[in-house]
Amino acid sequence: METASAPLAQHRSRRLMNAKDDRDEGGPEGALRNEDPGESREAGPEAAAASGSGEGARAGDGAARAAQRDGAAEDEGAAEGEHDEEDGAEPEPPPRPRGPSMWDILRDAFFTFDRRTLGFTRILLGFFLIGDLFRRSWAWSDMFADIGVLPNHVNLWRPQGGGNFSLVNAFSTPGELWVLWAVIFATYVCLLIGWKTKLMQVLSLVFVTSMNGRVLLIENGGYVVHNLLLLWTCFLPLGDRFSVDALLASLKRSRERTADDLNDRTTLDDPRKPDAYVTVLGPVLLIQLSAIYFFNVVHKTGPAWKNGTAVHFVLYVDRMVTPIVADIRDYAPNFLILFMTRMVISFEAAIPVCLLSPIGRVWARRLTLVMMNLLHVGFGTTFVLGPFAWALCVFSTLLIGREDWEIAARTMRRVHRARVVLFDPRSPGAVLACRVLKRMDRFGLLTFEASSSAPYGLAVRRPGGEAAEGAAALADIVAAIPLGPTVAWVLRLPLVRDAATAAMAAAHRRSLGRALGARIPERSEIAPPPAPLRLAGRKVLATFRELAVLVMFVGAVNQAAVELWVIKNRWKVPHPEPTRLLSQKLRFLQGWFMFSPNPVMDDGTIVVDAITVDGRHINPFTGEPPNFDLLHAKSFAYTQIWCDYFARIKLPANTAYRDAMKEYIYRYPERTGRPEDAIVSGEVYWVKDWNPKWGSTESYGEEREKLFVFQNPKAQARAQAEPPPAPGAPAAPPSPAN
Repeated sequence: METASAPLAQHRSRRLMNAKDDRDEGGPEGALRNEDPGESREAGPEAAAASGSGEGARAGDGAARAAQRDGAAEDEGAAEGEHDEEDGAEPEPPPRPRGPSMWDILRDAFFTFDRRTLGFTRILLGFFLIGDLFRRSWAWSDMFADIGVLPNHVNLWRPQGGGNFSLVNAFSTPGELWVLWAVIFATYVCLLIGWKTKLMQVLSLVFVTSMNGRVLLIENGGYVVHNLLLLWTCFLPLGDRFSVDALLASLKRSRERTADDLNDRTTLDDPRKPDAYVTVLGPVLLIQLSAIYFFNVVHKTGPAWKNGTAVHFVLYVDRMVTPIVADIRDYAPNFLILFMTRMVISFEAAIPVCLLSPIGRVWARRLTLVMMNLLHVGFGTTFVLGPFAWALCVFSTLLIGREDWEIAARTMRRVHRARVVLFDPRSPGAVLACRVLKRMDRFGLLTFEASSSAPYGLAVRRPGGEAAEGAAALADIVAAIPLGPTVAWVLRLPLVRDAATAAMAAAHRRSLGRALGARIPERSEIAPPPAPLRLAGRKVLATFRELAVLVMFVGAVNQAAVELWVIKNRWKVPHPEPTRLLSQKLRFLQGWFMFSPNPVMDDGTIVVDAITVDGRHINPFTGEPPNFDLLHAKSFAYTQIWCDYFARIKLPANTAYRDAMKEYIYRYPERTGRPEDAIVSGEVYWVKDWNPKWGSTESYGEEREKLFVFQNPKAQARAQAEPPPAPGAPAAPPSPAN
């Protein structure tokens, strides 16, 4: 019986070894997951086995013990089989493996985010917020300061949105506002790099909603999406991957001092924070995104959307289109216009289906990602819509799943970039650099080896055995980490290479790491797990977080029911004060009807015909003489801020804010620095025309509506006291305000 069971045991052991080899070969696929592919390479397990500890040693012992247990079990099974054969009984078939439960399927399909995705989204969110802040900078004082179009005292006395909150109301002068700008910029940079991430998420939410809610005359659907992006991501742990917070936590959790410690990747990430992050926000976010596209489609009931000509009319709204689009729109063939209109409708209709589909989830999400970015990159480069298009592009990155990261790892990992990093174990700076590199080496391409003779404290050995030092070594190391090849080539440029090598030599010679406070750990250690009380507190906070998500979702559903045309025109839905405050205090609105029911069929802008103290006619918003010719306009080259301000200030509902507009016009010489630009009087017009008919490129039906007239008593008195300018005096140069 022993001879019969020995081959079985050997076969079982070989099968276990093959399974282990298969796992090792899967390293590149898991390179960006919690388990690092470096564990499956010889460096990690061999180092762990050599030190008598670590995952490599434990895995080997476990495999051996498992093989022994399996062999013993098969011996017993063989013995029982002999008795069964003697008794004539048939052996029982092995139990079928248990499949995933319904909760497992729903959890993976709707409730799970990948923490790597959240880290990637945070980086894009940081870039997006910084770009949006610079977009506002050109009209920063014009919109928010007391010298702008809507001083904060006017905004407080005549609130625009039923008492919405805005921190920016506390800042009045341009100097105060530029200090606020610097604080906001610093917050966005900290969010980008992931330092104090949760605090920066909350501060970013407050700053964004405050800026968007300060002047509602310029608010559009993009500002609402911007607010919602910051709201929903505020409930997500964006700093658990690819962040300074994650790096510092890992350095604190595991203190390495030897090459064996550095090659052990088992403590790389926090075991309490696996890649899969399960939260009730998953279905909430999918419903939110689906609602944006679904109701935009439902509300597009106009004939231009049905016959496919909608894009034609939108392309001729000169206050919205970018100059380059205005130059090429006349050459777009009709079939292309019809195709783009159908594509917009098809994409907006298909996105909710793909988002909520439990079948083919992986490819449905990938298709959604492609459609959203194609749609909104097109919108963002064609029109001045503010943050709308780019906020939804950032939203779309939350759909990246585990399978996508595995493909990225297989695609980006290149074995020929593997290097042995030689470091001086006596140098605190070199040891610290290796500890950081270990955490950045998500592909497991770096193996660490102590060498007291390493030039400059840090060098590399290439696969062929040749050594590299200085900038060449640094370039090899950078090329081995994710996305490193995109910047590693810079270190190989002649001037940069020499400068980097000299800097490394100086830092090593002067022990810069020790001077900056770097210390070699006294001993290798792994921090103990948190105390049970701390873990219990985290669970309580997590419960409150999930409840807060549900509360905000209730407010969003109620706001949608009272705001969306297809609902409020059919049913009278109550709007209790608590849910109203949840949605409207910080402008978390849910009105999705862009270019609905028909696209914009007309075009228009504000034209000011102001007379200066020296008798010139000028438009203070452009710095040029007033231009009433809209029929031949190609693009007004407005930013979204001025585009929406002009479109809203002409409405009868906003006449209360026109006095502030007059004061802004009177301050024109303060902006130009030219006393002769003082405004004496003038008239303000809304000039409009109709977009070209289908098949034509010529606008028609220009109209001019006088909104109000104004007179500046101070400038009038000055004009009467000063003599007129001498004949032939040069005209004042234009100074555009937008």
